[in-house]
Amino acid sequence: MKRIGIFCIILLGLITIQTAQAMTVKDSLVQVLDTIPANKTRLNVLYLLAYQDPMSPSCLNYLDRLLKEAAVQEDIEYQCLAMYAYVVYYFNHQDGKNTKLWMDKLTEISLKHKYYNTYFSAKRAEILMHIIEHKIEYSITQAEEMYRLASQTNNTQGMRYAKLCLMNAYLMSARYKEGENAGFEAYRLLPATASLEERKDILQEISLACASIESEESLKYLKEFEIVLDKMSRQEAKFKLRIHHTSYLLLETLYANYYLQNGHIDEARIHLKKMNEYFSPTDYIPCRGLYYDVYAQYYRITQMYDKALIYADSAINLLSGVSDNNGLDYRIKRAGILADAGRTDEAIPLLRNLLAKKDTFYQHLSTSQMEEIYEMKKIDELLLEKEKHRSIIQTIELALITIALIILIPATIRIFYVKKRLKKEEEEIKKMTQIAEEANEVKSHFLSNMSYDIRSTLNNVLGFSQLMTQDPNSIETAQWKEYSEIVQTNSTELIQLVNDILDLSRLEAGKTKWQVQEYDIIPLCSDIVSIAQMRNKGKIQIDFKTTIKEQAFQLDITRFTQVIVSTLIYPVPCDLQRHVTFSLYCNEQEKLLVFRIINTPLADAEFQIRKTDVRHRINRLTIEYFGGTYTVISNLKEEPTIIITYPYSKSAAEDAVRDNFHRQIRL
Repeated sequence: MKRIGIFCIILLGLITIQTAQAMTVKDSLVQVLDTIPANKTRLNVLYLLAYQDPMSPSCLNYLDRLLKEAAVQEDIEYQCLAMYAYVVYYFNHQDGKNTKLWMDKLTEISLKHKYYNTYFSAKRAEILMHIIEHKIEYSITQAEEMYRLASQTNNTQGMRYAKLCLMNAYLMSARYKEGENAGFEAYRLLPATASLEERKDILQEISLACASIESEESLKYLKEFEIVLDKMSRQEAKFKLRIHHTSYLLLETLYANYYLQNGHIDEARIHLKKMNEYFSPTDYIPCRGLYYDVYAQYYRITQMYDKALIYADSAINLLSGVSDNNGLDYRIKRAGILADAGRTDEAIPLLRNLLAKKDTFYQHLSTSQMEEIYEMKKIDELLLEKEKHRSIIQTIELALITIALIILIPATIRIFYVKKRLKKEEEEIKKMTQIAEEANEVKSHFLSNMSYDIRSTLNNVLGFSQLMTQDPNSIETAQWKEYSEIVQTNSTELIQLVNDILDLSRLEAGKTKWQVQEYDIIPLCSDIVSIAQMRNKGKIQIDFKTTIKEQAFQLDITRFTQVIVSTLIYPVPCDLQRHVTFSLYCNEQEKLLVFRIINTPLADAEFQIRKTDVRHRINRLTIEYFGGTYTVISNLKEEPTIIITYPYSKSAAEDAVRDNFHRQIRL
């Protein structure tokens, strides 16, 4: 569903070129072009001609002329637009090499002359190309840098685009909650003066990308999407079917999909009927594919298996070419329909083959992420090596200068102090080098230990897969379903484990990109408790206590929320009932917020495994980065407790961040 979301977004107007004369005939534009002198109007006509047929080679011909004439006229705006159009053209043709080539050219001129909207729109296309090519970690890094630059330039459009890129990258790597939050943050970044068209576009993109996530937030944004569409339709009532036809089809399809996933058949039928009213054989391929997939789900639930298979085949035919894994998810759904229909002889070998392919796909995705981390590490090592060579050259130069100074008697004393300083710096470099080597050894030891957990999870996937494939005919449907769920659970756990390791690696290497903003602690704690209670599903009762009415402080909301939520939920599956006390008070003398979580499962000796240790390390590094402390009390005399302190003074938090930054530079 993630890849389909990206493709639909592209088709439905993610990266668009606005043309004021969209209905102008190409021949008429050509005739007008011959009569216009070399001015801005001529540049605009060339721009319109390029997008009369934006996917054909003729588009490149007009873009080439546009770029040359804009350069002659020294018109920076149209030079940027032409380069941006080149980026879009090659992006739509899935040509990553030329997309990057033109993005580099656009970056140089657009940032120099502060055409930020054009730059961020093109950067979005480049990042999406990286996501399509499965360069997930690189995409996340680029999107975070894009958000930082947009924040510095106060460009809300760039900030929104960065969040949308992060949403797609997170969803691609199965980090659903982070992806969902990034999408919702993108919508919240819309200004109050945003047009209905802008709201429609971003709500449509979020709804598509989060269609596979079962949450009330998804339904909330679907309803908001519907409200915006209705407002636009009332404003343009006589053009409703022509302008918003596809959007309404998509809206009703997503509604039906949501209610089917949550088991509300009656509500789903209402939206299925509306889907039929908007459906057209000429609609975008992904929209039609989603339409067929929803009907396949409906007929499967209502046990009309013949119809379910027909619609499933139609969905596979349309969506296989636009999904990352060649439509594996839809093929697995079809195999499930065969199994439900009692055609186990067909379903079992098909499921066995498809699940193996899916495991291979996600294993490849995880491997590519690790390779990206190592590749970025190699780049850092090359830069360090370059600095070493530079340091050697500087040392040689200093030596020559020293010789010259020795000859000059009046400078002898100064030369003595220079030598003394150089010796001290050399000792500091040796110490820092030793610290870095020790850190690398600790990291290597940690990764070797984590490999046991990774192997265990992989063994579970492999073991149950073998059980399912050795003698399929002897396995009952219920047992087959149980084995499939075990394989799926372990696959998800493996992906989460790899993501945690990647997060920890970025924190330890100082490569984490922070998004610091000011927020009030009380509404944040309320949101955290709500998130934890939802994820606990009634297994843990949380008692939140505080005497603070309000207190603003600086933090990265997403990462701070992850830290606190992890202390309020079970780190591993557990059905035991538990009562956790979550208290908050203010240490005014030291200007600290103190969080005390009593009877937390994360500190319970019963759950102290490597996975828990990784979470503790991530939490500690996150809190310490902002000058706080993270203390775990897990002795048998007291209830397991975690105490977190965090500075609410803006100056204290900034000092801690600045000290961390300088320490990372020295290392």
